[in-house]
Amino acid sequence: MTVSHTDPVILALQALGESAGGPPGDHHVRTCRQCGSELARLTQVVEVARQAGPESLDQPPPQVWDRIAAAVGNGDAAPAPAVAARENAARAPARRPRRRLATALAGLAAGLVIGVGGTAGIVHLTSNPAPRVIAQIELSPLPQFPQWRDAAGTAVMQATASQPVIVVSLRAPQRPGFYEVWLLARNGVSMISLGDLNAGHTGTFTVPPGTDLRNYSRIDVSLQPFDGSPVHVKASVVRGSLPPMAYTSS
Repeated sequence: MTVSHTDPVILALQALGESAGGPPGDHHVRTCRQCGSELARLTQVVEVARQAGPESLDQPPPQVWDRIAAAVGNGDAAPAPAVAARENAARAPARRPRRRLATALAGLAAGLVIGVGGTAGIVHLTSNPAPRVIAQIELSPLPQFPQWRDAAGTAVMQATASQPVIVVSLRAPQRPGFYEVWLLARNGVSMISLGDLNAGHTGTFTVPPGTDLRNYSRIDVSLQPFDGSPVHVKASVVRGSLPPMAYTSS
């Protein structure tokens, strides 16, 4: 069964305080971990912008807005400064077209990140080199879980200026629930949750500071039910081991 998540535009409107989506959509957001988390994030962005006001945030260069507009599929709209986008989003005029409203909210989120980071944040977004690949491993199903014999995936570990990141891509059918990525210890029991894959079954995760990858050396993906439990279901979809070079490079 394919899980249909709430349109990002609807979530943006709800974050801005408007009624959108109707009762079925409201129920989905309340029960869907992914959509609920996204709505909470957007709502927090709006609240911060309304409290801070545009005068307290730095304005990024035009190329940053270009990236924002492209990311939300608003290629036909003329680039606009992020500060103007924040002002439009905070006021939430109901007569604005929905796509432009979602674009404004995206600009709001980007503007807040840049405002907090100042000039260093702008340089990071516009000129940082691509992360260096440390290792790439295949993720495969386990014999004890034959229900996942057709699943597969990859995990790419990259070095960044701070913590290493792991980019996971999973090839598996849509099922009720959500796919979660874990670091599994050598004892086969201790686990660290890195986070959930998105609707496209991909995700980029930062390795938590202090993690000993010589011990937590295996990457595991599970299909978790929407039951509110943070515990692994004990049935892995795919799994793979980090090579020794990942321990020494991280």
